[in-house]
Amino acid sequence: MPRLLALEWDSREVRFAVALAKAGQSVIEHAFAVPLPARLEGQASLGDTRTAESIGQALASLRLGRAETLVAVGRASIELKQLTLPPAPADELPDMVRFQAMREFTSLAEGWPLDFLPLGAGTDGPRQVLAAAISPDLVEQISETCSRAGLTPQRLVLRPCAAASLLCRTQSGGERVRLLVDVLAEEADLTVLVDDQVVFLRTARLPADVLTASDECRPLLAEMRRTIAAAQNQLGGQKVEAIDLCGSGQDHAALAERMSRELGLPARLFDPFAGLDLSKSLRRSLPQHTGRFAPLLGMLLDEAQQVPPAIDFLNPRRRPPAPSRRNRYVLAGLSAALLALVAAGWTWLELSAMDRDIKALRAQSKDMDPLVDEATRLEQATAEIEKWTAKDVTWLDEFVELSRDFPPAEDAMLTHLTMNPSNPEGGKIALNGLVHNASVVDALEGGLRDEDHRVEGRGLGAVDSPVDRYTWEFSSIVVVRPQTRDDYQKRAKEKQKVPAEKEPTQKQPPDKQPPAQQPPLATQPAEGPAQSQPAPEVAGGQPPAAETAPAGTASPATKEGG
Repeated sequence: MPRLLALEWDSREVRFAVALAKAGQSVIEHAFAVPLPARLEGQASLGDTRTAESIGQALASLRLGRAETLVAVGRASIELKQLTLPPAPADELPDMVRFQAMREFTSLAEGWPLDFLPLGAGTDGPRQVLAAAISPDLVEQISETCSRAGLTPQRLVLRPCAAASLLCRTQSGGERVRLLVDVLAEEADLTVLVDDQVVFLRTARLPADVLTASDECRPLLAEMRRTIAAAQNQLGGQKVEAIDLCGSGQDHAALAERMSRELGLPARLFDPFAGLDLSKSLRRSLPQHTGRFAPLLGMLLDEAQQVPPAIDFLNPRRRPPAPSRRNRYVLAGLSAALLALVAAGWTWLELSAMDRDIKALRAQSKDMDPLVDEATRLEQATAEIEKWTAKDVTWLDEFVELSRDFPPAEDAMLTHLTMNPSNPEGGKIALNGLVHNASVVDALEGGLRDEDHRVEGRGLGAVDSPVDRYTWEFSSIVVVRPQTRDDYQKRAKEKQKVPAEKEPTQKQPPDKQPPAQQPPLATQPAEGPAQSQPAPEVAGGQPPAAETAPAGTASPATKEGG
């Protein structure tokens, strides 16, 4: 059965409490205080040789043997602040609290022990925590003092939280908000609880013993008023409803009565030893100031029942470690090994069957080699044909476009038309004909010229023997780029819009009849292997069939010639 030792000290005394834990319960065996010799001005109270010697001598007289050591530290020795954090799960709070505390605490450094107490259990809204940090130097002083006394502290607990834990465990009041007052030798802990949870802490220095001199309690009452007002402001208007004063006896009863009278709140005594399982010797001789032992008794009961302290600087809240995956990996490895063994046997059977299939397929493949060679030759021939046709010109579409873009018959006529694929990619159209005047040639070449047709004029001159109204003869070359069927259709739609937007260029008498078709002109053979037949001669000088004709529209004679 483990023995537990709880202790704390200030500049005047060291307080001890010893418990024997068994089956989740504890028996308080000892509770006493040892006075300390007076210290010089400025001498540390938590880490000096005389304190360690006093602790060692007191424990040697008890002959405790091995015990788990719990140390309490006061509010005045730490930095405490309430922090507001964004919504987050509990596992992420330790990292978030330290990050926020580094920004808001005045003296917090990277290596400072930091613990916190969550306020409220909700995770949907902003999280409120009560964060506490302690200097590493102070922790080192406390550890050194314990080490000199032959002790190794397992916990370093915030004293007011330990006293509040004992109050909530042994005495539950009907009030929702209450103030716990623990009067010590040099100071008083003022702790506000809401629904048995610590939400606000203050420690007030006392000029004298408030229990022996009634006039000396005025500073304590003033500090209590400040605490009640600050807590009400922090709690959004919620007021303290009752006061619990740690202690017993006539002195504490008188102080509680004055608190009730001065502050207008019900005040009652809270005896830390009431209701606890005490040893016979302790029951016969309780310490003089029972209220000062509330933090030590709270630590002992929490440790005996394995309840983590609210604030513990040696074991602060941390992000829980990732769950070990060792067992999962071992099971996965065994399963993989078994599957590998089964797969190896199955694979061997499959490979044997596949070897037989491969031999049969190789024999079939060898028999099909002549067919594959023939198919390869056909693919190569097809590719060459497709390559050759991709560079060819669709001469029927070129005839259609030439007929559409050629000037009216009264302005121009063709005498010779030659088409052949003379270029590496594309073809060439040679035009020879007669026009009414020289400006018609410019209009003709402009109408035929676009991004797929390059027009080159080869000659223009007057006719020695004019034919009808044609007084000029011309010669032009049109270089054609290969095009798709969609290119021809797109260009046809675009050029159909042009005549519809223009006004008729010439009025024709309605009583005129269409002229007779002119006899065809002689054709000349194409240079090289021509891919289209020579065009028939297009007669010129034919009067229009209607009163008006849209500009740029080829006459029937021209379309027939094309």
